[in-house]
Amino acid sequence: PFQNAGYQINNDLHSFALELNSQGSKFANRFFASYNRFRDFRAPFSDPFPTIDIGENGVTYTTLGHEPFSIHNILDQDVFQLTNNFNIFSGKHVFTLGSTFESYSFFNSFNIFRHGLFFLPYFLDFEGDGIPNGSTFFSVQDFLNATSGATPIKFKEMVGKGPFKGETIDVSQLSFYAQDEYLLSKKISLTYGVRVDLPIYSTDLVDNPFSRGLKALDENDQPETVDQSKLPDTKFLFSPRIGFNWDVQGDRSLQVRGGTGIFTGRVPFVWVGNNISNPGANPNLFPAVGAQQIKTSDDAILQQSFDLNAMVPNFKWPQVWTTNLAFDKKIFWDMLSTVEFIYGKDLNSVFVRNADLVKPVRTLRDGRPYFGGSGSNELNADGGAGIYVIDNTDEGYNLNLTAQVRKNFQSGLSTSLSYSFTQAKNNLKSTEIASVLWQNQPVQGDPNKPELSFSEFGNRHRIVGGATYKKTWSNSLATHFGLFLEVADGNRFAGAGVNRYSFIYAGDVNGDGQGGNDLIYIPSNAANANEIIFKDVTGGKTAAQQAQAFEAFILQDKYLSSHRGQIAERFGAVNPWYSNIDLRILQDFAINAGGQKHTFQLNLDILNVGNLISSDWGVRKAASAAATSPLQLVEFNQAGAPVFNFIGPSETFIDDPSLFSRWQAQIGLRYFFN
Repeated sequence: PFQNAGYQINNDLHSFALELNSQGSKFANRFFASYNRFRDFRAPFSDPFPTIDIGENGVTYTTLGHEPFSIHNILDQDVFQLTNNFNIFSGKHVFTLGSTFESYSFFNSFNIFRHGLFFLPYFLDFEGDGIPNGSTFFSVQDFLNATSGATPIKFKEMVGKGPFKGETIDVSQLSFYAQDEYLLSKKISLTYGVRVDLPIYSTDLVDNPFSRGLKALDENDQPETVDQSKLPDTKFLFSPRIGFNWDVQGDRSLQVRGGTGIFTGRVPFVWVGNNISNPGANPNLFPAVGAQQIKTSDDAILQQSFDLNAMVPNFKWPQVWTTNLAFDKKIFWDMLSTVEFIYGKDLNSVFVRNADLVKPVRTLRDGRPYFGGSGSNELNADGGAGIYVIDNTDEGYNLNLTAQVRKNFQSGLSTSLSYSFTQAKNNLKSTEIASVLWQNQPVQGDPNKPELSFSEFGNRHRIVGGATYKKTWSNSLATHFGLFLEVADGNRFAGAGVNRYSFIYAGDVNGDGQGGNDLIYIPSNAANANEIIFKDVTGGKTAAQQAQAFEAFILQDKYLSSHRGQIAERFGAVNPWYSNIDLRILQDFAINAGGQKHTFQLNLDILNVGNLISSDWGVRKAASAAATSPLQLVEFNQAGAPVFNFIGPSETFIDDPSLFSRWQAQIGLRYFFN
């Protein structure tokens, strides 16, 4: 893109805190208050102008104009916190009574489509006024033709006018808790208590008769009324917990510890903001005729939107029931070992559904439901706008098993080695926009009832080792060396196609109106037309050649070849193993000046040091975007079966071009205040 398509991100933070501690012989009290003021905004380099994409042969050639995500992109946050903990010391007990109150106030303004729907073709003109609605060109010649001649395209007429769109969000959390730390004996201690959280939504939304008048179905295809103007009810969330620590021999040579309890988290408040900023065609909001302009800042107001977002009335903040058990033991050679097991079960997790989706009209031959396709998959004729409802589910879980050994030597050498196994499953592909949680969710069947499948985050197997050594040369000179090893399967999460990945179709196979969210069916035999049908490419490969290429692609991929005859799982496939070695060198030195000792530390960190030694070392593998979407939907035949072209590469993995596959170095200097 051109320079003017760029922007500057500005982040201003002011933080204030107050802490007051008091103590007596039988009690102690801690009071804490804080205020954090965040002001984040983007400063675009361009004057107001549409975003123009120019493609060639299906690939974006260049982008010019205003960066669309930076149009009046502002996030103001004011966060207050008040906490008070009162401790009572009574014999073998330490009782804690406490409360905390957190208040979050946001102003968010995001105006991505103010200067047109840039992803639409340039020739679309819904209003018939000669001003296009889209600004995407499919060839350089298209762009030249549209911008020359007697009637060039009116780009400046696409620039939005009037106030910007913005909304305010006020949410708070009030919590009370009580705890007892009980020294049952010299060997056993117990900690037990309960916490109660009360989420409070303080924003008053504008009444929305439009949303209540829409046809809507819940996840079980039962009629429901969606009221965008009603945020969830205030509910008490209880979190009882208990933990223990047992020094088996009384000499800390063997400790057994563990606990179980419920933990409450916060929902990403941007999803709550999506509810407020996407009211659909609410007749009480601008630009409806006669609607009042409701200001949210000096230059922003509440406005209508294309999509509609809502939350179920009984929505609950995320809660997970977590249990852990661990053993710490001294073993041979004076090594310390730890084995720990952690299991978490979702009680209230989050997923998003589209209440505008019709019931399935039929079933495709791989078993997935079909929703009618474009023009037939909506309950309300609104041109593809959805009713995206944030809801709860309780199917997810996570487990982790970790084993570690540590050894310190008298020479100054310290070493450690650990292994972790992790498995996490949920019903959600995480992202920052609530509607996209549904649109980009890879599914095997009904997108309103997403299957329990693998989380995109976390290495399944991970080995971490480290060694540090300190050599003291004199009272004013010392050198530290550190070497850190990581070996794991599944590249670190850094975007689409890494850590875990999904195989999806290019196209809308299940007819739900959303392309790129349908997981592929892996045929037992790619040449069997009863399982998958290919179509000849004019001037390209025949159907038989494509079937042969897809068969070869399946055979070279471990996941595909082991799941034949099945629909692929969301994030079911894992990237290959990788290894990484980091080096750290610290040099301490002191200088006596002015009768005072001044201590400095010079540090050198080299990440992925193996790649510095050889460009072939430390290079990771990741599934390419082309490999994760190898089949393109061409059409449905007369029998209603999907017909495809194979557009994938011959191999799944490519060298990961990210910084993870490159060596990096940093040098620093630290001064210690004595």
